[in-house]
Amino acid sequence: MAKLRLTVGRGHVEELARLRHPVGAIEELIWNSLDADAENVTVVLERNDFDGVDRVAVIDDGTGIAAEKCSDYFEQIGTSWKKRTQVSEVKKRVLHGKNGRGRVWAFALGSEVRWTSVSRMQGICRRVVIESDRGSMDEFDVSDPEPTTDATGTVFEAFGGEDLQKLTEDAARTALTAAFALHLEAYPDICITYDGTRLDPASEQVHVDTYEVAAPPGSSHPSAQLKIIEWSRPYSRALILCDGRGMSLAQLKPEIQAPGFHFTAYLSWSGFEDDSVGDLAFADWAPEGPAAEVLAEARERMREHFRSRADERRRELVDQWRAEGFYPYTGEPANDQERAERETFDAVATAVVRHLPASKRAQKVSFALLRSVLTHEPGEVLRIAEELFALSKQEQTELSRLLDRTPLSALIKASTATTGRLDFLSALEHLVFEPVAKGRVKERTELHRILENECWIFGEEYGLHVSDRSLNEVLRQHGRLLGRDAPAPAPVLREDGSRGIVDLMLSRAARQRKGERHHLVVELKRSSVILGMTEFSQINSYAQAVMNDDRFRDPTVTWDFWLVGNAMEDGLRQLAHQPDRMPGCAVTQPTYRIWVRTWGEIIEDAQERLRFYSEQLEYQSSTEHAMDYLIREHADAVVDLVSDGTVPVARTGDSGSIGAAITP
Repeated sequence: MAKLRLTVGRGHVEELARLRHPVGAIEELIWNSLDADAENVTVVLERNDFDGVDRVAVIDDGTGIAAEKCSDYFEQIGTSWKKRTQVSEVKKRVLHGKNGRGRVWAFALGSEVRWTSVSRMQGICRRVVIESDRGSMDEFDVSDPEPTTDATGTVFEAFGGEDLQKLTEDAARTALTAAFALHLEAYPDICITYDGTRLDPASEQVHVDTYEVAAPPGSSHPSAQLKIIEWSRPYSRALILCDGRGMSLAQLKPEIQAPGFHFTAYLSWSGFEDDSVGDLAFADWAPEGPAAEVLAEARERMREHFRSRADERRRELVDQWRAEGFYPYTGEPANDQERAERETFDAVATAVVRHLPASKRAQKVSFALLRSVLTHEPGEVLRIAEELFALSKQEQTELSRLLDRTPLSALIKASTATTGRLDFLSALEHLVFEPVAKGRVKERTELHRILENECWIFGEEYGLHVSDRSLNEVLRQHGRLLGRDAPAPAPVLREDGSRGIVDLMLSRAARQRKGERHHLVVELKRSSVILGMTEFSQINSYAQAVMNDDRFRDPTVTWDFWLVGNAMEDGLRQLAHQPDRMPGCAVTQPTYRIWVRTWGEIIEDAQERLRFYSEQLEYQSSTEHAMDYLIREHADAVVDLVSDGTVPVARTGDSGSIGAAITP
């Protein structure tokens, strides 16, 4: 039995593990199987009596992991044996992984992980078992190799996973289908089966186009290739950046509008592999450079593609209407005016076609009426189209039922609030993750001021009661919420005798038990700060000051104290991730808990709460939308960030309104 320790800090291991991205973990494990020359990869989701996922297994028939190579596979992160070669050992396939991260991403699927692998050397098959758990994520126990008659291959298993319901959703299968589409096309001998269903991208493609995207002037790299695959059913839209061999490196939002199309775009360019490009996950925030130029050109090609595809769909519909006999025009246009009228008719009719009555006779009457409007009252066509075609009978019934219960203004306000929150989350990601921004955004005068008015991100149930005030103000608000008289004037002091300043105090009434209340105290740290024991001591001192002051004590009140930042040191991470507690909980007592939370976790929780609404609204926030929201809603807090370019203003549209919004 051998024990291998990763030669990086444990904090880095946990950061790479992406514990909240189970679908991404499955993808990485499948890539590992394919890089080991597997022809068949099967993902098994073992469910319990409540339809939850208890066990995840990834089974392949590849060449396995030889005991002699375990140290290469499990002792280093940021490097991999795959960096030393371009193709797999047996089938000479293009290799995917180069950073050796797949082994730690596995922890997103369970608290305990195990690889049972059979490899062949000099004609003898031997089995080796590698195990680890979240309590020691930087250590792997490797068994002594044993002879076996089993065929080569690897079985990965994960147990004790949490929040794995995403794996059972259809979105998980479509995400994996899109991720492996190019590879399955290049290597048709591969079979990937996910939860009983084979991934078959070709059967779900309705249209595929490939374009050449010119490399920037002076670049030593050849042109990029843009491949756009349109799907027959809903897929999460994505722009996947690939290296020159077509292997995925990062995934971005398409940042284009293409109503009615489900698609994935793959942009392959050898220039993305240059060290000077940096982290491709932040490619959208790079203001200039070769990668930014290639991205901008690719997105313009995507816009042209979908404009052309929309025209094709329009022509196909018109041809169908002609064949069915209810297109209201015959022959060729007699003049330019009639040609313009016909083009307008085609545009409006194809836009509202899904709302037309099912009856062919009714459609013919509707088209004749629309033509009459165009001929006699062309300026009224949009209003008439809205009146006639905007809603189907079922949609009219549903809207009528809604309007009996809530006014239309409230429906508009709700959808606007939802899209605004989605835009804010995109903007917050920029402020706390983008490399330049996270070093410039100030904690109190910028990030704090923004979050004062966006407290919903910590939980819908909370209301803000204290912002950037002393513990005495926390005590005063505590008493007010409980209906008490003003507390004694003696100050609330920390152990060192100082008066702490609390960033945010939020509160909610308990939903399950009437009369009980819960307070949340949040301590924010700027994104460039690595959270350590010094920062933890600060939030702990607040907790102790509250718990040790008799004026705070009340059996009906519980407290949470959050320390929030981007990353944390290894010692603090170990404290906040103990096997017997929820991830992030560093201290748990009957009346209070202390948490260390990352912005990544908080943003993802908020995105998950909004996911259903964003899907129903078919809304995807773009960079322009996010920055416009930030400037519009938080102009005073971001004036300096706009002036130095940390918050980029919209590249298109009415820049004057943005300039006006940030005028002090």
